[in-house]
Amino acid sequence: MDHDQLETMVPAMISDQSEYIDLHSQLLSYEEVLSYLQMIERNGDLRGFFKGANAGGRWLFQILSVEFVHEVSEVINRICDRSGGTGPVLEIMSGDGQFAKFLQPYLNRRIIATDAKDGRYNIAYPKWVETMDALTAVKQYDPVVTMVSWEPFLSTVGMELIEQGRQLIWIGQPGKCGHPDLFEYEHVALKSGYALGKFDSFMEGRFNTDVYLFNVSNTTWSV
Repeated sequence: MDHDQLETMVPAMISDQSEYIDLHSQLLSYEEVLSYLQMIERNGDLRGFFKGANAGGRWLFQILSVEFVHEVSEVINRICDRSGGTGPVLEIMSGDGQFAKFLQPYLNRRIIATDAKDGRYNIAYPKWVETMDALTAVKQYDPVVTMVSWEPFLSTVGMELIEQGRQLIWIGQPGKCGHPDLFEYEHVALKSGYALGKFDSFMEGRFNTDVYLFNVSNTTWSV
């Protein structure tokens, strides 16, 4: 999308209160999302935008788009179909649960969103996001696969799940979330073409976020 096209699109993407829109109120295309983030970066407002300065007051870490949600749903379905497990899909540390909500229509089984809701961030949690810490949720639901997006920095939960042999989908930017030792465990990088995170440089095209798979065997993952 060139500059003229972006300038035409931007007015429609501002709320009635002249605030930046909530990019997760509905799924937009990757092109729309990226162009909008480039506009915000050009205005020097990215930091505030990710910390709730948007029409939804939403804290954002991983930026969702139609293409990214489809991509992750395909990964989840493939793991579920080939693993033989019968449990649900579980999202831990899910925040407001919007990722799970967007994923559910494309999944072959139920996804459950849980969060400890410990007050670390000013997040408006809907009632359907279950209040539960990550390890308790995994023990209770025995999911076929667990997903976590932007695990808090220095958290060891991801590593504990890997050591338990759990199939884990980990989304984020190494060095900016999770534990630095996480990537000492064997893993597969999806090399997503649609992953966008809060520390990326959107105008310069430097994207450092990806989807990583742990305890997913080559047999399960390969086509």
